[in-house]
Amino acid sequence: MTVKESLINKIVGELEADLNSEQLRKVNMLLLMYLEPFELVKSSTDLVIYDEKSDAAAYHQFMVSKKIQGLSDGTLKLYMQTINFFMSKLRKPFKDITTNDIRLFIANREIQDRISKGTLARERGCIVRFFNWLYIEEFIDRDPGARVEKIKVPKRRKQEFSELEVEKLRSAASNAKETLIIELLLSTGCRVSELVSLNFSNYNQENDSIEVIGKGNKQRTLYFNAKAKLALNHYLKEVPHITGPLFYGQTKGKEMTTAGVQKLVKRIGKRAGVLNVHPHRFRRTAATLARRHGMPIELVSRFLGHENIETTMAYSMINDDEVKISHQKFVS
Repeated sequence: MTVKESLINKIVGELEADLNSEQLRKVNMLLLMYLEPFELVKSSTDLVIYDEKSDAAAYHQFMVSKKIQGLSDGTLKLYMQTINFFMSKLRKPFKDITTNDIRLFIANREIQDRISKGTLARERGCIVRFFNWLYIEEFIDRDPGARVEKIKVPKRRKQEFSELEVEKLRSAASNAKETLIIELLLSTGCRVSELVSLNFSNYNQENDSIEVIGKGNKQRTLYFNAKAKLALNHYLKEVPHITGPLFYGQTKGKEMTTAGVQKLVKRIGKRAGVLNVHPHRFRRTAATLARRHGMPIELVSRFLGHENIETTMAYSMINDDEVKISHQKFVS
């Protein structure tokens, strides 16, 4: 790593706590552009107070780079938790980690801790990507994760809500806020992190749409159907406001948290007698309903804010009965 690269990494790292991902990316680009004509040499008489090659510096710079990429706070937290847990088990410098260290960690997690294949694959992915980044950025001389085998995750069909379950959940809502959250989730297909960030400043009442910054720091438009619009009007009669969050958390004027929404829909599910109720299942249901009503898969992908249509295809769009009906209709 050159002196120039180290300097840029240090400056961006110092600003990480004060800037969002897009601002960090812009600072990083400007530093690269304006320092490009200069050759920087570190004075040998400088007092070394920052070791850019240390494990702590590497770890911090990795997290900064992921934030610049636009990863969500939830994804960054997952990286931190996984890497911290992995290193707490080994207690070795990054440069001394071997391929077998990673393999043994994975084996222990599977056999002793009995975690699911899905969780195992996610943890492996975090660890392997971290050490690959360390290698590319020249913090370590070899990549211990390059030969670590991928985890094959069994493909199981994840269920959306049935039409009956949707109506049960609607009936179990005890107030205007609960109804609004259910209808927004079903109408927009948004992620729970996007739901809690909805703000009146981005709401267009003329065409019943609202702008949201989604995963990867990408902006897209969410649309309200008639039921969502009606639910919002009822909620605003109970809690009148035209600024700030679209709907409040426990404290008026404060946006609701993702954990708050998760607990809320779980309570509704318990009252409705519907199992496994969580926000993402509403997202899957919204996508399935859109597909069943004839929305092309490309538009469903855009509707959900997916970068890759393969991600959309993984959603359970149709059931076996619908396959049978389609077969009779088109293959006869």
